[in-house]
Amino acid sequence: MRKRIVLVSLALLLAIGVVATSCAQPAPAPAPGVAPTAAPAGTEYAYKWRNHTNYPGDTEGAAAMVRFGQMVTERTEGRVTVTSYSDAVLGGWDAINEMIIRGDMEMMFEALDDSFDPRIAVGYYIPFVYNDYAAAARLWSPDGFVFKTLNSIVNGLGYRVLGAWNAGISGISTREVPPSPFDPDVPKNYKIRVMALTACRLTFERLGYMVTAMPFGEVYTAMQTGIMDGQQGGGTMQAYIFRDINSVWIHYKDYIEPAWFSVNNKAWASLTEEDQNIIRDAAQEIQNDQFAYAEAMDEKYMQLLRDYGWDVLIPTDAEWEKMATVIRQDVWPELTSIIGKAIIYGLYDELGMARPG
Repeated sequence: MRKRIVLVSLALLLAIGVVATSCAQPAPAPAPGVAPTAAPAGTEYAYKWRNHTNYPGDTEGAAAMVRFGQMVTERTEGRVTVTSYSDAVLGGWDAINEMIIRGDMEMMFEALDDSFDPRIAVGYYIPFVYNDYAAAARLWSPDGFVFKTLNSIVNGLGYRVLGAWNAGISGISTREVPPSPFDPDVPKNYKIRVMALTACRLTFERLGYMVTAMPFGEVYTAMQTGIMDGQQGGGTMQAYIFRDINSVWIHYKDYIEPAWFSVNNKAWASLTEEDQNIIRDAAQEIQNDQFAYAEAMDEKYMQLLRDYGWDVLIPTDAEWEKMATVIRQDVWPELTSIIGKAIIYGLYDELGMARPG
């Protein structure tokens, strides 16, 4: 009998223990460690990285990406071999942005998609801020406002920028000359493709156009078939791609077009600091070389377009200032509410310009 009582007692104790355990609060998870910023010195690896651009393979933009890949491969002595892909063969620029964020791609040489965070516009498209290459070079340098601000934003998305190649001061190409192209108060009755960015849409609507966002890979066919009358984005080099189906270049100088060398953060953290410096320096070298060449590149392609029979329209200083004033009055306030005053005001303070009123 005593033995039976002991067994029953033990069973009751075990039952109580199970209930108590099930009601107890789970132990807190250990705090996550700080993510590594670089692999330890001496770490051995032989990475095969991909870099991608939407630029056609026969453009100077694609050539810059290829040159960058060669520099990295050679200077890391094969520790990081970069293969370059052009012509949007792996996807449109917006899809590639997403792949970089997810870590499905290591690198990209693309425009930055501000649909993930509207503040990204500080490193890509804010209209009629500057058309001076010296100012852009200062702001895009590693110590510059744009470079630092942009990285503070995109690091939170899972990637970082290393440097940019600029495709020149932008404008649009069209089949014919629209009415009063530099008067923002005259409706153009032209339908043009714009990049899928809020700032682009607002800017060219205010300049008098009917606009449609469209992936770059579809633009040629859309203009060839008459769906679109023109295209926006990029500089004179991009216009030259459409030399057989357009005949007018309108040099709005609304922004300086950058393609950023960007890298996924996890891929970046897997490198030693030595190789990180090599890759960052290569991107900066290309950035600086391009700034030194950009103005001559603009003139080169405008002359090529003229030689091809195009009309090249350049605004006077007064015309540009009128457009800039209208855009700053009517478009900037909408952008400020999206991007934030801190970025907009900081940018114009850096440029020595009056803050938006």
